[in-house]
Amino acid sequence: MQNLFFFFDDSGTLHISNDIGKFVYAGFVFTSRKDIDSARVRYTNLVKQIQKTLKTTRELKACNLRPKYKRALYNVLRKENSIALVVDISKTYDKILYSSHSICRYKDYILKIAIQTEIDKLIEANTLNPYEDISIYIYIDEQFATTDGIYGLREALKEEMQFGIFNYNYSKIQNPIFKSEVNVHLSYCDSKVNYMIQACDILANRIFCSYKYKKNTLRDIPNHLCLTFP
Repeated sequence: MQNLFFFFDDSGTLHISNDIGKFVYAGFVFTSRKDIDSARVRYTNLVKQIQKTLKTTRELKACNLRPKYKRALYNVLRKENSIALVVDISKTYDKILYSSHSICRYKDYILKIAIQTEIDKLIEANTLNPYEDISIYIYIDEQFATTDGIYGLREALKEEMQFGIFNYNYSKIQNPIFKSEVNVHLSYCDSKVNYMIQACDILANRIFCSYKYKKNTLRDIPNHLCLTFP
C-alpha cells in the first residue's frame, strides 16, 4: 500500500475586502511517515528554541513573528517537497466571493486540482505507481468545512482518482488517475497542536508576503510546485 500525505494552511482572506488581492494555500507533501517524523522533529526543535528566546509558550504564528524568526522556521523545511496555490481575487467571480458556502466550495476545488497535479507529477517521476493501492491523507488547518456542492473534497478526490468523471464542459470522460483502490482521509486540524500545520503557516505567509511587498525572490523555493487560479 502506497501512502501520500498533504499538509495545508492559508494566508490572506478569500474575499473582495482583501487589499493585497491574493489568497494563498501552501503546504508540504510527503510519501512516508518516516519523512514526516523527521521534518516534524526538526521544526519542533527550532520552535522550542525560539519560544525559549521569546519567553513564550504560545504558538508561533507567522503574522506575529519578526522576519528573522520566520526566515529561520522557513529554512528548516525549505528543501522538503512543497506546494502553493495562489488565487488572484480580482479575476475571481463575485458569486464566489460573496457567498461563504461558495468560498468553501472553491477552496475545495483548488485544493483538489493541486493535489491531483502533484500526484500526476509524482507518478511521472515514478515515485507513485498508478496500479498500486494508495491511501491519501490530507491535513488542513481548521476552517468552515461546509460546501454547497454535491460532494466534499474527500468524496470528489476519491471519485475522480479511482473512477474518473464525466466533464460536462467538454462532453467527455476524464479517465481516473489510478487503476487501483484509492482511500482518501481528510482531517481539519488545530494548528496549536500540529507542528506541520504551523510550518505550513510559515510557508503560506512567506508566499503571501512576496505579493504584499513585491519581493518575487521569496517565491524562489526548491522542490516547489506553485499553481495560480482562476
